[in-house]
Amino acid sequence: MEIKKAERRNWFYSYNAIFEMDISIHAKMLYLYLCRCADSQAMSFPSKATIMRHCSMGRTSVGNALRELEKARLLRRESRYRENMSQTSNRYTIYPEPYESAGAGE
Repeated sequence: MEIKKAERRNWFYSYNAIFEMDISIHAKMLYLYLCRCADSQAMSFPSKATIMRHCSMGRTSVGNALRELEKARLLRRESRYRENMSQTSNRYTIYPEPYESAGAGE
Protein backbone atom coordinates (compact mmCIF):
# COMPACT_ATOMS: atom_id res chain seq x y z
CA MET A 1 0.00 0.00 0.00
CA GLU A 2 1.34 3.41 -0.92
CA ILE A 3 0.03 6.58 0.69
CA LYS A 4 2.95 8.78 -0.31
CA LYS A 5 5.08 8.73 -3.40
CA ALA A 6 8.73 9.66 -3.04
CA GLU A 7 8.71 11.81 -6.16
CA ARG A 8 5.87 14.03 -4.86
CA ARG A 9 6.72 15.99 -1.74
CA ASN A 10 3.98 17.64 0.34
CA TRP A 11 1.38 15.37 -1.17
CA PHE A 12 -0.56 12.35 0.07
CA TYR A 13 -3.75 10.54 -0.69
CA SER A 14 -6.38 8.76 1.30
CA TYR A 15 -9.08 6.31 0.39
CA ASN A 16 -12.60 7.34 -0.57
CA ALA A 17 -14.05 4.58 1.62
CA ILE A 18 -13.18 6.57 4.75
CA PHE A 19 -16.07 8.92 3.96
CA GLU A 20 -18.53 6.04 3.65
CA MET A 21 -17.64 4.45 6.99
CA ASP A 22 -19.76 4.82 10.09
CA ILE A 23 -17.05 6.46 12.21
CA SER A 24 -16.90 9.83 13.91
CA ILE A 25 -15.61 13.01 12.33
CA HIS A 26 -12.70 12.90 14.81
CA ALA A 27 -11.74 9.41 13.59
CA LYS A 28 -11.93 10.55 9.96
CA MET A 29 -9.81 13.63 10.71
CA LEU A 30 -7.23 11.55 12.54
CA TYR A 31 -7.10 8.96 9.75
CA LEU A 32 -6.46 11.70 7.17
CA TYR A 33 -3.79 13.29 9.38
CA LEU A 34 -2.01 9.96 9.87
CA CYS A 35 -2.10 9.43 6.08
CA ARG A 36 -0.50 12.85 5.70
CA CYS A 37 2.27 11.88 8.14
CA ALA A 38 2.82 8.40 6.71
CA ASP A 39 5.97 7.18 5.08
CA SER A 40 6.08 5.04 1.93
CA GLN A 41 5.35 1.95 4.05
CA ALA A 42 2.05 3.48 5.35
CA MET A 43 3.53 3.97 8.80
CA SER A 44 3.17 7.14 10.80
CA PHE A 45 4.90 8.23 14.01
CA PRO A 46 3.45 11.53 15.36
CA SER A 47 3.21 11.99 19.12
CA LYS A 48 -0.19 12.49 20.72
CA ALA A 49 0.77 16.11 21.46
CA THR A 50 1.51 16.66 17.76
CA ILE A 51 -1.76 15.01 16.75
CA MET A 52 -3.68 17.15 19.26
CA ARG A 53 -2.09 20.35 17.95
CA HIS A 54 -2.45 19.63 14.23
CA CYS A 55 -5.97 18.16 14.43
CA SER A 56 -7.32 20.69 16.97
CA MET A 57 -8.45 17.88 19.25
CA GLY A 58 -8.04 17.24 22.96
CA ARG A 59 -6.32 14.21 24.48
CA THR A 60 -9.61 12.37 25.12
CA SER A 61 -10.83 12.94 21.56
CA VAL A 62 -7.53 11.67 20.15
CA GLY A 63 -7.66 8.57 22.35
CA ASN A 64 -11.27 7.87 21.40
CA ALA A 65 -10.55 8.36 17.68
CA LEU A 66 -7.54 6.03 17.84
CA ARG A 67 -9.62 3.32 19.51
CA GLU A 68 -12.37 3.83 16.93
CA LEU A 69 -9.92 3.42 14.04
CA GLU A 70 -8.43 0.33 15.65
CA LYS A 71 -11.88 -1.15 16.18
CA ALA A 72 -12.72 -0.40 12.52
CA ARG A 73 -9.43 -2.17 11.61
CA LEU A 74 -8.12 0.82 9.68
CA LEU A 75 -5.20 1.33 12.01
CA ARG A 76 -2.77 -0.70 14.05
CA ARG A 77 -0.98 1.00 16.94
CA GLU A 78 2.29 -0.26 18.37
CA SER A 79 4.14 1.23 21.34
CA ARG A 80 7.77 2.16 20.79
CA TYR A 81 10.43 2.53 23.45
CA ARG A 82 13.84 4.15 23.76
CA GLU A 83 16.88 2.20 24.95
CA ASN A 84 16.21 3.42 28.52
CA MET A 85 12.69 1.91 28.22
CA SER A 86 10.90 5.28 28.27
CA GLN A 87 8.09 5.43 25.73
CA THR A 88 8.44 7.47 22.58
CA SER A 89 5.76 8.08 19.96
CA ASN A 90 3.65 5.16 18.80
CA ARG A 91 3.95 3.59 15.38
CA TYR A 92 0.66 3.69 13.48
CA THR A 93 0.18 1.40 10.49
CA ILE A 94 -2.58 2.68 8.21
CA TYR A 95 -4.79 0.41 6.12
CA PRO A 96 -6.85 1.41 3.06
CA GLU A 97 -9.71 -0.82 4.15
CA PRO A 98 -10.42 -2.90 7.25
CA TYR A 99 -7.77 -5.57 7.50
CA GLU A 100 -8.62 -9.22 8.07
CA SER A 101 -8.06 -10.30 11.66
CA ALA A 102 -5.94 -13.25 10.49
CA GLY A 103 -3.85 -10.94 8.28
CA ALA A 104 -2.42 -7.73 9.71
CA GLY A 105 -3.28 -8.90 13.19
CA GLU A 106 -5.27 -8.06 16.21
